[in-house]
Amino acid sequence: MRYRSRFLWPALALLAGCASTTAPVAVTPPAAPISVSCTEDALSEQPCVAMARQKCNAPTVDTIQLILAAPVAVSDGTRTKQRYDYRATYNCPVSVTSADAP
Repeated sequence: MRYRSRFLWPALALLAGCASTTAPVAVTPPAAPISVSCTEDALSEQPCVAMARQKCNAPTVDTIQLILAAPVAVSDGTRTKQRYDYRATYNCPVSVTSADAP
């Protein structure tokens, strides 16, 4: 029995050392949510995107809520136009490598 253990433990230590060394891998953290609110003159599939771009280079739409659609009198007083109040959430994808991560 001693004969086996003399070779078994160094072999296991060698295998454990090989398994613990890894190369850096790309890590994609969950997308960071960006919440914005705005008023626009038309219906939009990406409302408030200009505000979201101030915080993220490439925001993607997560959720859009149309809060209010109301007629508003134009300055001449003879006609109205629509006003749309939105609340939107955008995702900001960020990729980091594990070597750069703190």
